[in-house]
Amino acid sequence: MEEWKKSILIGAILIILAIAFAILRKEINIWIILIIVLAVIDIIVGLMRKKVS
Repeated sequence: MEEWKKSILIGAILIILAIAFAILRKEINIWIILIIVLAVIDIIVGLMRKKVS
């Protein structure tokens, strides 16, 4: 699998897990927000790698 695809896939999985964890705990704290922000950054980096390739 290409690097940019891995980056986008990992970002999407992190977002899904963070949202699921927030729903289970019925709260959103700074760590969940941080994970979502980092996952979005990972997806953006993956898309930028795709454009470069």
